[in-house]
Amino acid sequence: MLSARLEYLITSLGMKKSEFADRIGFTQAYISMILSGKKHNPSPRFYDSVSREFHVNSGWLRDGSGEVFAFPDLDISASDASLLAKYRLLPPSEQKIIDEIVDAMLFKSMAKQADTI
Repeated sequence: MLSARLEYLITSLGMKKSEFADRIGFTQAYISMILSGKKHNPSPRFYDSVSREFHVNSGWLRDGSGEVFAFPDLDISASDASLLAKYRLLPPSEQKIIDEIVDAMLFKSMAKQADTI
């Protein structure tokens, strides 16, 4: 059911419905109609906008087929794709913090591996 898939997507992206609507260029009322099941057949522009903005597999969005996220140039799992989508929603200043944390963790891990050799 489209409403359940859309609810899942918005939740997994960690967004408010209004923010989601703004990002894809639709009104919050339009999104609410889909979520409540009052709008069963959204416009093709809706599917295209969601797919393009959040790298969502349009087949999954339309009928539940395939993985949630579509990264054609990357061979990554759905959970990795979800994490990447969330990261991309962060402002650049917060992305930088995440980058620094990951770099520090990698450095620590590599140092630990070097000590065991």
